[in-house]
Amino acid sequence: MGTVLPSLDEQNAREHAVYRQVEKHIFETEIKPRVRPEIIEEHRRHPIGKHSDDLERVLTYLRRHHLEMTGKYILVCTKPHEEWRIAVIRDDLPPQLLDEAFPDRYEAEHALFLKRLRNAGLLTE
Repeated sequence: MGTVLPSLDEQNAREHAVYRQVEKHIFETEIKPRVRPEIIEEHRRHPIGKHSDDLERVLTYLRRHHLEMTGKYILVCTKPHEEWRIAVIRDDLPPQLLDEAFPDRYEAEHALFLKRLRNAGLLTE
C-alpha cells in the first residue's frame, strides 16, 4: 500500500504555519530593531518620497502585512486640498471614517504610519 499524502487543507495549514514562523523571525530580527525614534522622526519630516533603508524596510513590512492585521487603514481626502481622514476597512464593509481630521496629507500620512506601528505592536506610546 502506498503512502497517503496529506489533504490539500492539511498541506495549506502546514505551509501557512511555516510562513508565519518565518515572518515572525523576520519581524523580530529585521523589523522590530529598526523601529527607533530616528526613523519615526524621519517619517514625520518626510512621510512621502525617498526614505532611508531602515524606514523603507519598515514601511514595506507594514504595507505587506496590513491584510493580516485587524482592519486595513487607508487615507481618505474628505475635502479636496483641505481635509484628510483615516478610514478602516473590515471585511466587505464600506470604509469607516475615524474621527480625527488632518489639514494636510503629510500629517495624515504620518498619523497613519503611527497607527500601523501601534497595530503591529511596534509602538507602545
